[in-house]
Amino acid sequence: MQLMHSTDIALRTLIYLGQKQDSATIQEVADAFGIAKTHLMKVVMTLVAANLLSSERGRNGGIRLALDAKQISVGEVIRLMETNLALVVCMKEDVGNDICPLLPRCRLKKVLSKAQDAFFSSLNQSTLADILN
Repeated sequence: MQLMHSTDIALRTLIYLGQKQDSATIQEVADAFGIAKTHLMKVVMTLVAANLLSSERGRNGGIRLALDAKQISVGEVIRLMETNLALVVCMKEDVGNDICPLLPRCRLKKVLSKAQDAFFSSLNQSTLADILN
């Protein structure tokens, strides 16, 4: 499993702002990571909509953490940013049992779901504050 580039950017942005403990401009963060400002703006909009970041426009504006770093779980951020968490096709929500001849008796889906639940359970135990320290 590999996280999408936007998830990586979201996590690094949160870490950057947590370490800085102050607001930063989109351009500053984009320059720090060598990424396109437009791509970062899409990620930031998602984080603002989820109330993980706050954004202020204007000359002295910028983005900053909207919550204490202890309140932001790594698992929450990954679930927010990842648009498709299905490890195999049959785990997609909009797929019927006719996608695979082994369904509905196949046990692979259950095994992979259990592993994914354990993965997120572990990530949910880690917060942004844990990464900053």
